[in-house]
Amino acid sequence: MTGRRAQRRRRPVAAGRRLALAVVAGVVIGSTLAAGGAAVALWTTSAPVSTKAATGAVALSTTDPTSLQRDYTASVPAITGTWSFTNTGSVDADYSTTGSLASGSSADLAASVSVVAWPVPRGSTAGASCTASAAVGSGSVSGTWSAPPRLTGSLAAGASAAWCIRSSTSTTSPLGRVTPVLRATLATGSWTASPQQRSFVQNNTVAPRKTATCSTTDIYYARLHFDPSDRPLETTYGSFVGSTRVGTATETGHYPEFGFTRETLPKDPYGDGPITVDIRVVVNGAPGAIAATGVVVGGYDPNGLRNIQCP
Repeated sequence: MTGRRAQRRRRPVAAGRRLALAVVAGVVIGSTLAAGGAAVALWTTSAPVSTKAATGAVALSTTDPTSLQRDYTASVPAITGTWSFTNTGSVDADYSTTGSLASGSSADLAASVSVVAWPVPRGSTAGASCTASAAVGSGSVSGTWSAPPRLTGSLAAGASAAWCIRSSTSTTSPLGRVTPVLRATLATGSWTASPQQRSFVQNNTVAPRKTATCSTTDIYYARLHFDPSDRPLETTYGSFVGSTRVGTATETGHYPEFGFTRETLPKDPYGDGPITVDIRVVVNGAPGAIAATGVVVGGYDPNGLRNIQCP
């Protein structure tokens, strides 16, 4: 003997047995990256060690819909803008939106503003699809600023989607301000990106249209009286049928009344029967917002003479 301890040799282990011994228990690890608004998932399942773990990230970015921050005026009763979403993550996911109103918003105004949204078609741009004169596209959804329409869709990793949004006041919308708050989320499975929230301010500067009341003292003459209290008394008004001014009278809030005879509303071109008259604000001779609307009637007395009466 040499004094060295004899070394024990290990028996070879079959390759199949080594593979069986290498099976690992499944582990799921998830974390949220607060800074980037991304949700990251790492999955491993019970499998041979040769199986690779898969990773994915869900992240969302949105544009700021500043194009919707405008005031409603007599010439701009509707506002059209855009809002876009981008999946900045590495996995496909679905987006959806919700809406609310910021503190101080007029609930009455919000309820009276109609909102319609439609997706920009593939191959088109938001600039071309979301103009003030553009027709509402397919796939549209609608609501009000009190209950905004919900925008939904799917985005591949790195893909973007754009929507046109149009909000419109009505003739009964009250004066006031709304601050819609829109919130977008992106999710796949149980993973959700940090939501993106955007807000903007809209003011309605046009007083609601009122009803002018009709009165008469004889069979030839009718008057329309309107309430001017929501505008300065010095505001000037004129009477119109459609876009045509009726007569040359100009009144102010001090005397909110217009009179109509067969001379101011002749049969040609106004015809017989009910005639709708708009009382408009007049600025430098040009018609502006409609302050009130009333109806008079063109008819005839027993002698066959045309007269203007109340309905």
